Amino acid sequence: MKENVCAPEAANAAGVQEDLFDAAIAEGQEGLLGPQAEGVPEELIALAAEGEGSVELPPSKLLRKKRWTGQSILALFLALLPMIGFLLFSTAPLVISLIALFCDVTIDWRGISFEWNNFDGFRMIFVQDFGAGTQFAQDFSSIFWKSLGITFWLGSTQIITLLIALGLSVLIATKCRGSKVFQVLFFIPHICSSVSVAFMWSWMFYGQPEGILNTLFGTSIRWLNDPDTIPWTIIIAIIWQAPAYGTVMFKAALANVDEAQYEAAGLDGANSWQKFWYVTIPGIMPTIFYLLIAGIGAGLLLYDMAALIVTDPWGSTIGGQDHMALTLMRLVFYFNDHRGTDPVAMSAASAVSWILFLLVAPVSVWLYARREKRTED
Repeated sequence: MKENVCAPEAANAAGVQEDLFDAAIAEGQEGLLGPQAEGVPEELIALAAEGEGSVELPPSKLLRKKRWTGQSILALFLALLPMIGFLLFSTAPLVISLIALFCDVTIDWRGISFEWNNFDGFRMIFVQDFGAGTQFAQDFSSIFWKSLGITFWLGSTQIITLLIALGLSVLIATKCRGSKVFQVLFFIPHICSSVSVAFMWSWMFYGQPEGILNTLFGTSIRWLNDPDTIPWTIIIAIIWQAPAYGTVMFKAALANVDEAQYEAAGLDGANSWQKFWYVTIPGIMPTIFYLLIAGIGAGLLLYDMAALIVTDPWGSTIGGQDHMALTLMRLVFYFNDHRGTDPVAMSAASAVSWILFLLVAPVSVWLYARREKRTED
């Protein structure tokens, strides 16, 4: 009779015990191997003692330690490959550039060495005439400030390209005859290599009589040698290529704007301009923010267009006549290419690179914050 009374109690205790064991598993206590193992919750031990050892964990609830197999090791290695690449090609150069901010860097067959330079890298670009006393024999302080202005001038072109892309995408979205053909034509500049585009425009602006523009218009303007025309040659090349990607992105965003909003605006008496400003613009605002962030980054990091359209023959000044095609990224590459001339070159290149980061990062963070705020609203 006593056994019949204890049996339901033991069964109830076992059920409660299973629930507690499930909770222990959910909390990550994977060391539970049985009621006698270390790390068993006190509730389970109390239940086992109450049942005088008659209550045990069900075999299906016993945990076993996970063993590493060859397949799991291979899966972990493949999963870590992107992290390994990031550490080698992103984190390591970042750390080296931080060290190079304050050290002269020497790279030769023996490897790479660092030597404290007492902030010579910063002096190279901020202290007047400091660079004239180095092996470069140039005043990089004035060159740096001029390249900063040129960079912002050329980078502001990205705003114009976004406006052009938005206008073209709106025209294409009207679904007029041949709109798909125009969409393909407008996208072609994007798939063209920047190098090929730069060479094409350098031939267009070639200053000799055989230059394409001079041949077409019967002029003899030296587009790539005149400080007044050099920036405009780069701006025209950017405006020709940059809107292509934005046009396709805006076209896709316009297709996702709810037509019901246009109908509601029409019922409220809104005209075409009001529909565009109060319905279309808010509807494509995420795309505008994305393209604006990408455009600002591309504008401030401009290198290939400027370097390939306005080239620097050996022994010439940096960035063409009067440095009018010298961007900050081009200045970084100049210091890097001439690191054998003076060990302080790498330090100066790192300083300019971090200045670029300080210019791009706050603007990007501000735009992301604005985007998140608009999303919450």
